Amino acid sequence: MLKNISVRVIIRDRLDAGGYCDYEIDREGNPREFTIEILRTRRKINMFKVLAHEMVHVKQHAKGEAKDRYVKSKYVTVWFGEKYDEDTSYWDQPWEMEAYGLENSLVAKFLVEHDQFKNLRQRHGDWFAEELIKE
Repeated sequence: MLKNISVRVIIRDRLDAGGYCDYEIDREGNPREFTIEILRTRRKINMFKVLAHEMVHVKQHAKGEAKDRYVKSKYVTVWFGEKYDEDTSYWDQPWEMEAYGLENSLVAKFLVEHDQFKNLRQRHGDWFAEELIKE
């Protein structure tokens, strides 16, 4: 599957959210070309968290866990076979719960694997606990 997916990341100075994930479908109707837009912030760790969050959405759509559809002229997301319409509260959407649940651990894993966790922590103090408390 990885050979058939492309992800383009755009960092914007203005955006009405922290980030977005959008996709184009191929001839077979599968999402394969993804665009992630991220709001530029002073704290790079926040941008990493948004990127991790949006990459979870890439995974969800690429693997067919989440599918966006129009059913009877109403926009719905089908999540593991269950339909959620636009009346579903943002915080009750299971694909958002998964993305928020994974974003911090994905960033921490990336930083550890690239030997950046220690450097970042030395420069910014206990940013990870601080971020968890603020949100």
